[in-house]
Amino acid sequence: MPEQPDLNPGDEVTPGTPQSGEAVCPACQGTGREDSGDACLQCGGSGKIIALVGDA
Repeated sequence: MPEQPDLNPGDEVTPGTPQSGEAVCPACQGTGREDSGDACLQCGGSGKIIALVGDA
């Protein structure tokens, strides 16, 4: 069975889902850090989330 990729709480869908792509994390505005300086919990510190970009 294929291994499931890790999802961050801010991800809307699993990476590789049709009509999805990377988007700037709205919680940290792409910095990867919270105001406290800790890694952003929504994007896991990457500054990006996986979001739906299509409308089919």
